[in-house]
Amino acid sequence: MAAQIFRIAEHRIWREYAEHFKSKDTAEAYLTEIAEFEKTCKINFFHMTGKNAEMYYTYLLEKEASGKMSMSTLSKKFWELHSFASYAADRKAEFELPDTFEDYFYPWLKRLRQQEKFVHSVPMEDMDALYQAVQEDLMAYTIIALIHRAGLSSNEIAELRPENLAVYENGTFAYIEGRETVCYIPEDVSVILENYLSRREPADYLFYNRTGGPLNKMYISRMLKKYTQKAGIPAYSAEKIRTTCGTAMFAYGAKPGQVAKQMGITKTQIQKYHNRQYRDHLLVKANELVKIKIEPPSY
Repeated sequence: MAAQIFRIAEHRIWREYAEHFKSKDTAEAYLTEIAEFEKTCKINFFHMTGKNAEMYYTYLLEKEASGKMSMSTLSKKFWELHSFASYAADRKAEFELPDTFEDYFYPWLKRLRQQEKFVHSVPMEDMDALYQAVQEDLMAYTIIALIHRAGLSSNEIAELRPENLAVYENGTFAYIEGRETVCYIPEDVSVILENYLSRREPADYLFYNRTGGPLNKMYISRMLKKYTQKAGIPAYSAEKIRTTCGTAMFAYGAKPGQVAKQMGITKTQIQKYHNRQYRDHLLVKANELVKIKIEPPSY
């Protein structure tokens, strides 16, 4: 890494760029970011390609998704790399940089802004602990899986009815009032949902309270408080768990539009559409990118 820093630091364009910093520490921080990019991508900064910028973006996003980095730190890193790359690209002829050199970081800044709503994700180890704690409560387990993996909100969970679910050849979907498109239910969650449906009592709503009536946000909030305490983890809200769905999809390469759609089972009371596929194949493929699988509860 030291050698990479030295090459950039000794370049005329860097010395000119660094003159606008009031603090030497700031300049060194920028150099460190550049060196980290070069080391990770195994490429000289001035010989990078768009693929290198995309690779680095994915690398950092995976660190954020695993709780090793905050989204604000990720954004700061990309903004600093963009700042220097933009300055250098505008002067590449003057400083005899490669003709192919461009500011390949800029396109990713827009995506980072689109991801701000998903920044507060829950670490995977905490989700694992939560699933372990809720093993014996199938309804709660199913609710958490739908929030975590399908990106449903508390209100959407409370308003779901069995007839809102449909199975096509290419997957399970939920038709949710107020959404412009259907919500794809990942395969691992549809298995859990099918198990729940085979065991639930008849009721108008998919999930219900002791009297058979619909749930509300307070019920789900109390349920999460109970099981996060049992798991020995912070009292995560449904909304915070829900953001993890979007973060995971982004981390594995889903496009912003695909994530927006996602967030926006077998007999029982599920309507099945034989020999038909839901038309939005991209919605299925986007979620299939996510290498997370929730196992059914063991009891």
